[in-house]
This record gives sequence, structure tokens and C-alpha cells, in this order.
Amino acid sequence: MDTSIIILTKNAGDRFGSLMEKLDNQTYQDFEVVVVDSGSTDRTLEIAEEYGCRIHRIKPEEFHHSRTRNLGAELARGDYLVYVTQDAMPLDDKLLERLIKPLEEDKVAGVYGRQMAYPNAKPMEKFFYSYFYPDERKVITPADLENLAEFYVSHVYISDVCSAIRKEVWEKIKFDESIIMAEDKKWAIDVLKAGYRLVYEPEAVVYHSHNYSIVSAFKRRFDDGVAMRQICGSGGVASKGLSYLVGEMKYLLKNHKIWIPYAIVYNLARFAGVALGKNYEYIPNVLRRKISKHKGWWTNNR
Repeated sequence: MDTSIIILTKNAGDRFGSLMEKLDNQTYQDFEVVVVDSGSTDRTLEIAEEYGCRIHRIKPEEFHHSRTRNLGAELARGDYLVYVTQDAMPLDDKLLERLIKPLEEDKVAGVYGRQMAYPNAKPMEKFFYSYFYPDERKVITPADLENLAEFYVSHVYISDVCSAIRKEVWEKIKFDESIIMAEDKKWAIDVLKAGYRLVYEPEAVVYHSHNYSIVSAFKRRFDDGVAMRQICGSGGVASKGLSYLVGEMKYLLKNHKIWIPYAIVYNLARFAGVALGKNYEYIPNVLRRKISKHKGWWTNNR
């Protein structure tokens, strides 16, 4: 078995069947699928069984981005570990082939695919994915780590939504379980420091996006700010945020003028979330639980 596809699930919904069908029809076929489920009550596990997945169940409160991905890797039999989230969808039948090919180079530890927003996504989400997921291939080296905060923001495409890593590298450098999220960014930093390289492969494409509300966007970015502080320490990249906002406004003016008022409030919520998250030490724990999407983290990590 060359490859293990690891999918973390919880109530993946009807789309999960389409994901499994897409994986089943890939040109690259030497793989198993390992599903780590944290309490599904819909048809997720039934669908996984239909496609012959190896299923491992955990309690909902045991889920953690790093720890559960480490568990999936421990269960995997393949030499390559492919992570795909339950809400992603391969664009074509060559996703696995294109993800895994660069791993044949000895010094390449991980490969990341391109994400495109679903056709029904909000305009702000469509711009987000077009902005942070370019169409040119990139090789990331240790030289790119000069500024960690800059690296974190400039390499959004380093994401476990669609990635492939060599298991032998993971055995040496596991996902950091001491951080709230962004385990993909921290792992990338750790392997680069160890002298490996990473590849962003835009030909390996999945649909993936979230139609966050203003409140959920704020909570998501609060956790992102917490992770950024944990991984990068103090410091910021305000110029990046301004550049992004200007680009988004130009995009909306050209294509979706009616969304501009909403986008302004939406972005204020996102930027406020990040700013608060980066200063989480000064926020009472009871309030952190209210404004975070990962409430359990604050119960176990006060």
C-alpha cells in the first residue's frame, strides 16, 4: 500500500458520498482510506463502509486538529499520507497523481494542492481563494522562514484541506499538539527548519470554501489569531491585511457591487477576530470560550 488517505469526519453530509466517488475514480489507485470519525449521527459512516474505508471512532470531545491527524497517521499503512477534509471535492481524477508525484524527490516532505471556492460561495470567499491560492507552482525552502509572521500569512495554501506528506518525515516530525489549530503551518515550519522542502502544486485542485456568517467568521479568525501567536510569537503583518482589503474591494466593485457594505462589516469582524486572538492572554478564559470555535480547547488548556 503506497498511500493512505486520511479523512477526519463528523456529520459530513450527503456531499461525502460524492467525495468518496471522486476518490474511487482517481487515476492513481494504490491507496486505502482511513476515516477518523468524532461522533457522526448522519450517513457518514454508512457511506464510508460502502467504500471499504477503515473506520476509527473517537469521542467528539477528543477531537483536536493536530492530535487527530497524528492518530490518522498512526493508523495509516501507506508510505505517503494524504489529508483531505470531508468538505473538499477533487476537481478531476488526477488529484492524487499530482499530489504524490513531487514526493518522489528525497528532500520534499510535503505537497499542497490548490483550493477553489465552490460556485455557490459568497463573493468574499471566492476572492479569498483566488488571492491566496495562485495558479503558479511554488517550491518552499528553509530560506522562506526569515520572518515567521510573514511566512504564516503569505503561505495560506499550506493547508491540510488537500495535502500529501511522506510518512517517514511525519515519524520524525509530528503535528504539534500544543497549539489550538493551524497544525499544517506549524508542521511546515518544523520540517523546513529540519532542512526539507515543500511544494505547492496548483494542478492538484479541490473545491473547498465556507459560507461563514459574520459571527462565525469572527470566531474562526479569533482562533487563527491565537494559533498565529502560538506559532509566530508577537508581531504583525498589517500591510498584508491592507493589501488584501484593497484587492477585495476592487474585485467587488468590478463584479459584485451589492456585496460591498456586507464585505466591509465581514472584514471588520475577521480583522477584529485576528487582533483579539493574537492577544488572547489578556482575555478571561470564560470569554475565550464564548468567542472561539474551539471551546473545548479552553477547557483543557487554561
